[in-house]
Amino acid sequence: MKLRMYEGLFLLDNAHASLEWDVVVKHIHDILQKNGAEILKTEKWGEKKLAYKIKGHKRGTYLLIHFNAKNSAIVTIKRDFQLSDYIIRSLIVKDDKIEELSQIATTEGSAEKNIDKIPETVIKESLREGDMSREVADTI
Repeated sequence: MKLRMYEGLFLLDNAHASLEWDVVVKHIHDILQKNGAEILKTEKWGEKKLAYKIKGHKRGTYLLIHFNAKNSAIVTIKRDFQLSDYIIRSLIVKDDKIEELSQIATTEGSAEKNIDKIPETVIKESLREGDMSREVADTI
């Protein structure tokens, strides 16, 4: 079965997140890895005041995680997150855009490498459509 790329956004209990951040992140990583997910990137978005109380919390800390997982594992992952004492809310979405971009990058190479292969005349012709682009084309 094919792994798909997902993006998980977590609203964490601020009391736990501020005192034991590494424990909370490890707990979330353990849930993902227990269900066969491959963690690609973890990013702390920081503490925010909530617009309204959620489960009695006025503040929360956001955490964003990109991961690969089997489609069939997502239901179990979501259930495990709902049972966690550290997580107030979670949202997991399929990340097709990033998945498509990563596939394009691996098949064609990065854009910086391919820009050298485009002839200058093609760049000038494509830039001549607007007034500002003419100025840019003349500097090339």
